[in-house]
Amino acid sequence: MTRRLIHINASPRGNRSRSAMVARHLLERLDDVAVETLDLDTVDLPALAGETIEGRYALLAGEDVAGEIAADWDRIRDMAAHFLAFDGWLISTPAWNFGVPYRLKHYIDVITQPGMAFSADANGNVIGHAAHGFAIIVAAGALDTRPEGPMASLDHQAAYLQQWLGFIGVGDVHTIRVMPTFGSEDVVEAAMRQAYVEAGSLTERLSRAARV
Repeated sequence: MTRRLIHINASPRGNRSRSAMVARHLLERLDDVAVETLDLDTVDLPALAGETIEGRYALLAGEDVAGEIAADWDRIRDMAAHFLAFDGWLISTPAWNFGVPYRLKHYIDVITQPGMAFSADANGNVIGHAAHGFAIIVAAGALDTRPEGPMASLDHQAAYLQQWLGFIGVGDVHTIRVMPTFGSEDVVEAAMRQAYVEAGSLTERLSRAARV
């Protein structure tokens, strides 16, 4: 059975992006997937301005709002539904100032809305609506912020994405770190080789699991 996968590309650097290079390497080797690509650098994301936020509270209370505000929330609801329609999510991203690029954060803020990406039961327990799928994070960075390294405390990139995905219900999350991408040519090439190896191993596991 063919699985639907969306590749969310957070880098504006096109073919020069190292996270995107590893993501493409992975996708070329992943069996039985239909891939859609979302380049966040080219997406017109709704602005979460004050009147939009206030409109959300009004809608939740059953109150009338201006037509353009209602249209904004219809679009946000459609974007969240589009995200949830996939069986898997591949997020490739560089690190900007220890975290994710602002357009990826903006996208996450747009779709992570109560009643859309998650809900709460009568006891206040959060129920994520993405529990049906798997996720792959390809996180590149100039600094080596891998968990076992001395700069691990500076990781607000992969760690943040892992926590967010868990919050919306994704329990099957795989992370490939491409780092460090700054340094001598030998150091950067070694980081890329290691990421390609990890991507190849992951695609073998995922393809094998899909055939079981």
